[in-house]
Amino acid sequence: MLNCLLLLIMASLCPNDILLSLEADTTWLTVREAEQMLEERNPQLQMSTLDVEMAASTLRQERLWENPEADLLYNVNNPVTGHYFEAGPEGEIDIAVEQPIPIGGQRRQRINRQKAMVSVAENERDWNTYRLKMELHRTIADICFLREKVETFDSEIHSVDRILTAYRKQEKEGNLSKIEIVRMEAFKLQLVSGQNEWRTLLERRENDLRLLLGTSGNWAIRMDETAIFNDMNSLQWSTADLTAKTETRPDLVAIGFEAQSAERDLKLQRANRLPRVSVKAEYDKNGNIGHNFWGVGLKTTIPVFDRNQGNIRSASLMMTQKHIEEQALKHEIVSEVALCRNRLQRQWMLLNDARQTTAADFSPEAIERRMLDHDLSMLDFISIYDAYRETRLILIDERNSLIQTIIDLNEAVGEEIIKIR
Repeated sequence: MLNCLLLLIMASLCPNDILLSLEADTTWLTVREAEQMLEERNPQLQMSTLDVEMAASTLRQERLWENPEADLLYNVNNPVTGHYFEAGPEGEIDIAVEQPIPIGGQRRQRINRQKAMVSVAENERDWNTYRLKMELHRTIADICFLREKVETFDSEIHSVDRILTAYRKQEKEGNLSKIEIVRMEAFKLQLVSGQNEWRTLLERRENDLRLLLGTSGNWAIRMDETAIFNDMNSLQWSTADLTAKTETRPDLVAIGFEAQSAERDLKLQRANRLPRVSVKAEYDKNGNIGHNFWGVGLKTTIPVFDRNQGNIRSASLMMTQKHIEEQALKHEIVSEVALCRNRLQRQWMLLNDARQTTAADFSPEAIERRMLDHDLSMLDFISIYDAYRETRLILIDERNSLIQTIIDLNEAVGEEIIKIR
């Protein structure tokens, strides 16, 4: 009898749609609509967008030329006329304007470095968006399967309630011992306690969903498990093919731009060891040399002591560090993809073995009828229901593990190889 029960459970645990949040006041969403809400409302994504805008603003600032500097010198006391701050023709005013001129790529490398940082911010935003999307998928899957677990307890609790109703009626008629009712009530209490534990986990994950979507509403999301499993059947990608797809993973692209930015910074620091040059123009009214003196010239620093040696060395080490980080991330991604691919194959084979079992002519309602007909003892009834529940929970966990492994693979590749929908 137990074997028949297990066969029925394994054959009936893959419904076409998994439903989330069955309350009447919920709003139904597809997975794609939930993703759209995530992109529009999630606080982390909003901050990532601001990071991109700040990086772009810094680039605009780097493109600007330095402002010229103006010096104005006014004669306090005219020794010829004896007047103070004389503004007339005999007064002396010295006006000088100086404009810094970057040389040797000092401006160009600064702009190139910031261009790379804008690309870093954009790819970090894209990677943050993708990772939160994967976290949304995990949360949806957890909620769906936790809902199934709660409903598994519901079916047994309702069955026990019906048995208790019948037992109490028979007990009043003197056909049943009071102890049978007490034992059945204890069994119901055990079921309610177990359901409450899963319901608590469900409420926590539903709260995680609200935080991800940036809303306090009550949402119902439909996930098409059958379509996901059909995609699994058509998956032909080898580990090498999947690894090749990771070259466009946003975080890998971002660290590549970080390395590029470090290279540009090294070139900038080398350019900064050159003198700082300024073009200068001066007008001196009634100066010492002659009336209305005009002059132009250059102003430059002399790199004798400070040739930017420390900054050049630091930039060189930073560039080396970024290249090491890039290679380390590539190795980590390759290993992660292979691990997820192998785990997915094992999980899929395990679930397929269970799904290939044919249904038997058995239903939980049949056990309930036999119990009411006194064809089963209390111990047999509890044992069968425990086996039914535990087997169903295990198979729900296996399906959830498969979905979670698919999401892990999608995240490792940086692309939805198997779409969650």
